[in-house]
Parts: sequence; C-alpha cells; structure tokens
Amino acid sequence: MGRHGGASREQRVPAGVDGSSRPWRSGHGESGEAPWSWREVLDDVAAVAGEYGLHRPVVVGHSLGGMVATLWAGEHPECPLTVNLDGHGNPTRPGQFFGMDDVSAARACREMTAFLERMGQGLPEFFLQVMRETDALDLFAAYRAARCPVLVVSGDAAAFAGVFPDRLVPAWNAYCAWVRRQLEEVTRESRLVTGSVPADGTRSASRKP
Repeated sequence: MGRHGGASREQRVPAGVDGSSRPWRSGHGESGEAPWSWREVLDDVAAVAGEYGLHRPVVVGHSLGGMVATLWAGEHPECPLTVNLDGHGNPTRPGQFFGMDDVSAARACREMTAFLERMGQGLPEFFLQVMRETDALDLFAAYRAARCPVLVVSGDAAAFAGVFPDRLVPAWNAYCAWVRRQLEEVTRESRLVTGSVPADGTRSASRKP
C-alpha cells in the first residue's frame, strides 16, 4: 500500500487485481486538505490498514510516500517489508554536495535553495508545510532506526537533472553522489536496509549479497 504519502481517503484496487490499497495523500485525489505532519500521515496509513484488516501490510511508496514507508519501518517490527522508491528529498545544507570544496558547496546550497523556493512560490500553504516537513526529516537516521526490512530503490540522477537550469546540474549531481554514499554507509551498518542500483549507479545504495 502507499503512493505519495498518507491519506484520509483511499483508492481500493478491485478484488482479484492485487489486493492492495493505495492511499491518497491529503490534498491529492479525492482527499481534502488537512493538517499535515509525519505523525498524522503514519496514522492515516495505519487507519487504512486497519479498515481493510491488513495486519502486516507491505508498505511501498514513491517520492514522499517512500519517506513515509521508511518511517513506518521504524514503528512496525512486524512489517515484512517497506519500500522507498526514490524518496530522498532535496539538499538543504552545504555538507550534502559530495566532492565540492566548502566555498563551492555553500554557493551551490544557496543557489539550489533559492531555485527551489522560487518553484514553491504561489503554492498553497498546505504544500509548503509538506516541503518544510520533508526538508527537516533526517532520512538516514530513519533508515538506521528501521525495525523491519527496508528496500531502497533509486533512479537515474540524470532523469531528475532536467528540472534544474544547466548551472545547477553539477550541484544536483553532487547531491546525488552524496545520497548514494550515505546509502552505501547505511547498508553496511544495518542488516535491515538494502539498496538497489540503477544502470548508471548514480543514486542508489550498493546491493547486498
């Protein structure tokens, strides 16, 4: 279960397809706006699971939903598996730009932050709150706190680089390299976290044997 986060409404897959439930995050699909926090989202997912009698659901999410799946792993040791599909957020500090010197990293962080803030202009406060919560989350601490298996699947960094102007692409690639190395470290430390490598190996943890 899971798409882009928790929800107050859910989309039920017809019986005989795959028996899954795909929650709509508040503000998406047919769900209305509601106060948003990681706690409330996790409670929403638990409510959907309870409604359908899913006692040990596999929780799968993409992007923001992948972060929710990771946090679910920290609270549900009975869960057989959670899957984070490319949910690692955006850079928020200079130390996240691998391979750049301090001056270049600080400049890259300022420019990336300014660009993302411009992209957010005009969005409803609800969505801005989601962005703030995402930026504040230490996802790698969440991986280390996992109490059930977590599969991390990451895509090709080049596929995301097109979002940014050319001058910011090196900064984005440096951030992706930082994410990959952090994931490699986590997978070495935790027997519960496994990573999947894309063809170019640019934004994913290494596979475990």
